[in-house]
Amino acid sequence: MSYLRKRGKKWYYTIEIGTGKDRKRVERAGGRTKAEAQAAFAAALAQYSTTGSLRTAAKITYKELACEWESTSLKASRPMTRRNYDSTLRNHILPAFGERLLPSIRPRDLQSFLNQKAEVSSTAVLGIIRAVLKRTFDYAVFAEYLTDTPMRGVKTPEGKPLGERRTFTPEEFHQLTDYLQCQRPELLLPVLIAYHTGARCGEILALTWDDLDTAARTLTINKTLLQDGTLEDRTKTKSGTRTITIGAALLRILKAARAQQAQDRLRYGRYYRDCGRICRRIDGSTLTQPYVRTVNKYCRDHFAPGLCFHSLRHTHATMLLEVGEDLELVSKRLGHAAISTTAKVYSHILETRQNAEREILDRTFL
Repeated sequence: MSYLRKRGKKWYYTIEIGTGKDRKRVERAGGRTKAEAQAAFAAALAQYSTTGSLRTAAKITYKELACEWESTSLKASRPMTRRNYDSTLRNHILPAFGERLLPSIRPRDLQSFLNQKAEVSSTAVLGIIRAVLKRTFDYAVFAEYLTDTPMRGVKTPEGKPLGERRTFTPEEFHQLTDYLQCQRPELLLPVLIAYHTGARCGEILALTWDDLDTAARTLTINKTLLQDGTLEDRTKTKSGTRTITIGAALLRILKAARAQQAQDRLRYGRYYRDCGRICRRIDGSTLTQPYVRTVNKYCRDHFAPGLCFHSLRHTHATMLLEVGEDLELVSKRLGHAAISTTAKVYSHILETRQNAEREILDRTFL
C-alpha cells in the first residue's frame, strides 16, 4: 500500500525497500497531482520488484531534493542546525543549483561554485556550505536517486580572511554600561556577565539561579536560549557544557541583581511573570536574543566599526590571554570544541606574546 501526501505544489509517495534490519522507507516526488504520484509509485514498485533497485537517473531538481532532505533527515538535527542549514540553502546553494536536475550537477561544478564563494566568504561559511552540499547529496544516494555523490573529491578552499576581531577598550565598555544603566537597565546584566565570563548570548540568557554556586563562586553553563525563544537543554557543542569560575566582582553583581528581582516581584505582585532565569525583564519575563542584541545598534552608532555584543566574549578572552593565562584554560572557559579553534581565533595575541618572550630571551642571554 502506498503512502501519499501533498507538500507544497507536489504530491509525494513513500516506498519501502530492503529487508529485515536493512528495510527503510524512501519518499520521492511523484508529480503535481495525486494520480501522477500513484502512477509514479506503481512504476517505482514495479522497477524495484524486477531489478531490486531504484537507482535510475532521477528527474528531480536539486531544490526538490533539498526540500525532501529537510523534511526527513534534517528533522533529527538540532533547531539551531536546521536554521543555519536552511539559511545556507536559501542564500547560497539554491540560487546556483536549485533548478538543475541532479544528474547534471558534476563535481567540477561544485568545486567551481565553492572556489567562487571563497572570494567573498570566510572559511567557516564555506565549511557550512560544503557540509550542506555533502549531506544533501549523501541523502540522494541513500534515497537511491543517484548511485554516487558528486561531492566526492570536492575540497573546501581557503576563504576570505576575517578582519581583526575588535575588542572593547575600558573607555568604550564603561560608556556602554553607563548608557545601559540609565536607558536599558534590563540589558546591563547580560552585558556584564558576557564581559566577566566570555559566555555566548544564548548561554547567558538561559542561565537560571540554580546554575550559580555562590559558595564555590562558579556558573554552570548547560543550555541555550535560541533566537526564537526556544530553550535547548544543551549548549552549542558538547564541550560548551562547562562550569566556570567567577570573580568577586561578578558575584556581587549577581547578588545585587537577585535582590533587585525580589523587589521587582513585590512591586509587580501577581503581575510579575517569573521566567526563572538570571537575566530577565523588569516584570520577570524572558529576555530574548534579538532584544539583547539591540546593544549592537548602540555600538554601531557610537563606536568604531566591528563592535557588538559578541565582542564582549572576545574582549574577555583577549584580556585573559594578554595577562598570560594558559591557552587551554581559556579554550575550556569559552567552551570551544578544540584548543586549535582558540589558537586560530586569537593567533594575533599569541604572536604578540611570542614576540615579547623572544625579547625577554634576547635581553637575558645576549
